[in-house]
Amino acid sequence: MNLADLPLPFSERLTFRLPTRADAGFYRDMMNEPDYHRFIADRGIRSESDAINYIESSPLAHFAKHKIGLWVVELKPTSEPIGACGLVVRDDLDHPDLGYAFLEKHRGKGYALEAAKAVLAYVKDNTDLDTLCAITHTENVRSAALLLKLGFLASGQRYLAAYDDTSDYFLIHVDRS
Repeated sequence: MNLADLPLPFSERLTFRLPTRADAGFYRDMMNEPDYHRFIADRGIRSESDAINYIESSPLAHFAKHKIGLWVVELKPTSEPIGACGLVVRDDLDHPDLGYAFLEKHRGKGYALEAAKAVLAYVKDNTDLDTLCAITHTENVRSAALLLKLGFLASGQRYLAAYDDTSDYFLIHVDRS
């Protein structure tokens, strides 16, 4: 199956698409915001060339291997990329991980909640997954609150070798009703 043939999540104000090399500037900017470094990771993306290498080796490779990944999230009226949201399969976790990151200037407008709801609907309608997890930095109270609002349950903490750190861990069972 061609990646372009995979269905996409959808919502009222947002569109979802696979990342491309043309997103290098967006990825560089998003991945260098202070909260991204603090709550997710500093992946060393400092140039558009670094970002292109990251796009090809991480999100696109993840989609190719697992048929799920982090989509670029855009505003419908303008097609402006504002964040990324989707599912990540991690070696240290028992279930696919709902992940998201949004540019600082687009936070506080409900986009992360809307995008996450769209991904949960996508999972229900397009996969046979029955459980998802999510992880947050232990100090990221806004992200934890969003997960609880979505129906995730706090389920302790997990050490993730890839981050060499402990994260708060959340679980949700996919509602197929």
